[in-house]
Amino acid sequence: MNFLIAGSIGGIIFGFICMEMAKKRGREKYLGFLMGFLFGIFAPIGYLIAGDTSKKKADLIADAIEKKKISN
Repeated sequence: MNFLIAGSIGGIIFGFICMEMAKKRGREKYLGFLMGFLFGIFAPIGYLIAGDTSKKKADLIADAIEKKKISN
């Protein structure tokens, strides 16, 4: 019984960690929570490997160019 409680709490913790990682990387945050809950420590490692989406990278580059234009 204690194992189930500890596993559920760990799943929730990893779920929230993955949800934040997914949101920062331009991915679906609720899917991130589900992945963290189901796969535990392996899900954050997967998000680290996957990195940002192409759209998120393009947005970061566009922001950097716009800041450069404003400062000049």
